[in-house]
Amino acid sequence: MWTCPLCNQPFKNTNQIHYCGNNTIGDFLNGKSDTTVDLFHHFILKYKEIGDIKLQATKSMIAIVADKRFAYIIKLGKDFIDIVFPFKEPFEDNFCFRKIALVPGSNDFNHHLRLYFIEDVNEEVLVFMKKAYLNGKNV
Repeated sequence: MWTCPLCNQPFKNTNQIHYCGNNTIGDFLNGKSDTTVDLFHHFILKYKEIGDIKLQATKSMIAIVADKRFAYIIKLGKDFIDIVFPFKEPFEDNFCFRKIALVPGSNDFNHHLRLYFIEDVNEEVLVFMKKAYLNGKNV
């Protein structure tokens, strides 16, 4: 485990490329609708029920971290939040992902999820949240 001496963010890899900005989670939530803020807090609460997590505000998104980053909140819209789970294989047989795409130059498949309602964090989504969490653990 390596910790950046400038921003104190922990990373799995030494000298990992990252953004040493001073963004906060509050910066991302500032000015968002009550619906969006409630969705964000509900999603994070559900992850905290799965296991210990930390949030890291980056330049353009919020990373969700266990031992390493395993999911990303990439957009806080007017009435939704967009989340990306990177997996090593595409999980095509589902009802929750609106897009699955191979990340160019890698063997990762980004699985895009959009939440409009707290009920959207259903059993199927929880299965993928748990899979992503396990990817973020050094097991």
